Amino acid sequence: MKLIHGLAGLLVAAACCSAVAVPLLVEGFDDVRTLPASGWVLINNSAPPGTTGWFQGDPAIFPAAAGPADAYLAANFNNAAYGGAVSNWLLTPEVALVNGESLNFSLRLLGEGLLDRVEVYFSPHGASTDVGAGFALLGAFEADADTGWQERTVLVNGLAAPASGRFGFRYVVDDTSLNGNYVGLDSVSINAIPEPSTVALVCLGAIALGSRRLRRRWLAAGGLAGVALAAHAAHAATADDQGVMRFPHVQVVAQPATAPAPLAPDGLMAYKDPVTGQLTGPTAEQSALLTAKPRGAAPLARQASPQVTRAAHGGVRLRLDERHARYAMAHKQTDGSVSTTCEPAPGDQP
Repeated sequence: MKLIHGLAGLLVAAACCSAVAVPLLVEGFDDVRTLPASGWVLINNSAPPGTTGWFQGDPAIFPAAAGPADAYLAANFNNAAYGGAVSNWLLTPEVALVNGESLNFSLRLLGEGLLDRVEVYFSPHGASTDVGAGFALLGAFEADADTGWQERTVLVNGLAAPASGRFGFRYVVDDTSLNGNYVGLDSVSINAIPEPSTVALVCLGAIALGSRRLRRRWLAAGGLAGVALAAHAAHAATADDQGVMRFPHVQVVAQPATAPAPLAPDGLMAYKDPVTGQLTGPTAEQSALLTAKPRGAAPLARQASPQVTRAAHGGVRLRLDERHARYAMAHKQTDGSVSTTCEPAPGDQP
């Protein structure tokens, strides 16, 4: 059981040991002026060039997806002259590239009836900034209505082997007299594929070792069980002619069951405590009282009229079975007052 608990703990540890890859790049565009010093490259290949390139976001048009209101990168139709074609590039710093690596970012296309388009590329050619060759298209997003901020993800694929290179964003408008408005880019991050860390490999090795130990214990337990069964077969129990089983070092004694005492002819007798109300087996004295001949039942109606005796002073007395009825007498005096007395029965104390 301890080993099983240990293996469960190792499984939890292995799950916790899975490496979390540190992002290769994180950019929130708090200050666009610092981008070149961080390895970013801004190339405006619009024809003919306009008055703007990539610039700090304008919170009056819309605020950033995260952070301060102007903390995003923006481009608009003025990247090219009126009627020209916009091709405005933004290249990330050089990073390691492998298949499955992800580029994450927030993108907003204002549109408002004018088509805006942003394309995403990658190049496995190191620090090269030659956007005319070597950059492969990963995805494109376009709209002629306000999309609001949307989180986007594109994945690297098609690499024959790991490489280094750049990701690229390209704002595209075919004819600024017909299309193109305003786009915003925010919260760019590049996330590598997490690889098993050294700790995770150690955890996996411990799990493998523990499983081998557990298998050995199971095999050992199976062997002991086989030995026990063999020993049991060697000392098989035997039965005598009465069917009593006999085992080595164990004595079995057959004993007849005691017959239950017969019930009394009058049935079960119990005594009810007058205080607690509990039913118990009666004592000898209580049993004698319970089995004594019961008194006759009282008649439901009188069988004879009670005897009436009239006293000399005017009182009336009735004899009801073994009880006497006594009456209070009221006397009216000559002056009109009334007095009451209780006449006792013979033998009573006055």
